[in-house]
Parts: sequence; C-alpha cells; structure tokens
Amino acid sequence: MESIKNLVKGALLAFQLLTTIPIPMQLGWNERLARISVCFYPLTGLVLGGLLGGQAYLLVQYTNLSSLIIAAWLMTFTCIYSGALHLDGWADFSDAVFSRQSIDRKLEIMKDSRVGAFGVISLLFLLGWRFLFIYEVIEASLSVYWLILIPFLTRIIMGSQILLGSFARNNGMAAALKPAQTTSVKLVFFSWVTAALIAFLILDFTSVWLILVALLFLIGWLRFSYKQINGITGDTIGAGTEGSETFLWAVLFVLYSFGMV
Repeated sequence: MESIKNLVKGALLAFQLLTTIPIPMQLGWNERLARISVCFYPLTGLVLGGLLGGQAYLLVQYTNLSSLIIAAWLMTFTCIYSGALHLDGWADFSDAVFSRQSIDRKLEIMKDSRVGAFGVISLLFLLGWRFLFIYEVIEASLSVYWLILIPFLTRIIMGSQILLGSFARNNGMAAALKPAQTTSVKLVFFSWVTAALIAFLILDFTSVWLILVALLFLIGWLRFSYKQINGITGDTIGAGTEGSETFLWAVLFVLYSFGMV
C-alpha cells in the first residue's frame, strides 16, 4: 500500500515540476519521490500530446479556423502547459554557448536570471521554425498520432538526460535529481517507455523514423552539452527538450515532403 502511495506521489510530483496543472496537495521533496518522479516524465508528455491531439481534432473537424491559427494555438498551449519552463533553459544555454567563453564562465552566464541578446535571437529562431514546420504539417493533413508521439519523445529525452548524463554542477535543480541515476529507476523508466514505443510502432510503423531520430538527438545532445560545459544542468535539460521538439517537427515535415509518412 505504501509503495502505491509513493508511485502516485511520484507521478504527481512529475506533473507539479513540469506542468502548470494544479496539484492540490503539498508533496514535499525527498530522494525517493525525486527518483520515482523521473519515471513519470514521459507521462507528462503523453498527457500533453493527448490534449494537443484532442484540440487539433476538434479545431480541424468542427471549426473553419485556418491552419495558421491552429498551429499558433497548439504552440501557445504547449507553452501554457509547461509554463514556458524549458524555453528559459534554451535561452540561458544559448547565451552561454554563443558567448564562446570558458566553461566556468558559461556556467556563470547560465546562472544569470537575465536573458541576453543571443538567448532572445535563438528563441525567435527556435519558435519561428517550429511554428513553420507545424503549420506545413497541418496543411499536409496532420494526424493526431504525431501530436501525441512528439511530446512523448521529447519528455523521454528529458528523463534520459537525467538518467544517463553527467552533471556539470553539484548543486541546483538538476543535481538534486542525481539520486535517480540508479539501476532500478533506469530499468523501470526504459522498460515502460520501450513498451509504449512498441505500441506506437504497432499503430504506425513509420514512426520508427522519429523514434530513431530522437535517439540520435539524445546521444548528440549529451555529447554537445559535455563539450560545452562538462555535463548537464537544468538549463541544458530544458534546452534539449525544446530543441528536440523543433527538430522532430522538422524531421516530420521532411518525411511528409517526401511522402514517407
């Protein structure tokens, strides 16, 4: 009974940390709940995908709204759902990367609460291109399936960074999740995620392209983060989540363009 209660609390903690969904209870923070919560990060993506898919279906089928407005709303809702938490990480990491300073200086820049010019410019490119790709895919006949899969994959990438990456700092939000890097947590996380991805493949095998691209992105992002700042931080985890989302939409756009999906 106690283990079930901890699972529920861990799931609620994941939603409390990563979404703006109101959680009407104080969960507190301890290493056990932190470890369990990471296992539920992909679930927050599935819920987001379900909400996006449901809205897209209703807007396309029962309204005369243009693809332009629908694409803008889907992006807006994603930001509302996450509280734009991960966009902040993208901006901070961009400021650090494009500063071309030493690793120590980059880490200092990422701790600065102010957003620099590089952060603003990179945000404009990130969101601008994502909007364009979503719009083009909607125009090409968007399937609700992809709206569910892509947020799921980005949250898998988020959790995988925490479980597989080395931490650049010994303090901070990301470092507080270091206890999750246990064999048992990794086993639970990757077991249920693998089962879910197999289910997606059964529904539509062409999703194998996005799944493979997500895996390659994860590997490349961890290497890039290590090269830039010797590991991961909360900002690089958020940046990886946002970057992978735009990248996956870009890949889906290419797949549509060549008639591969």
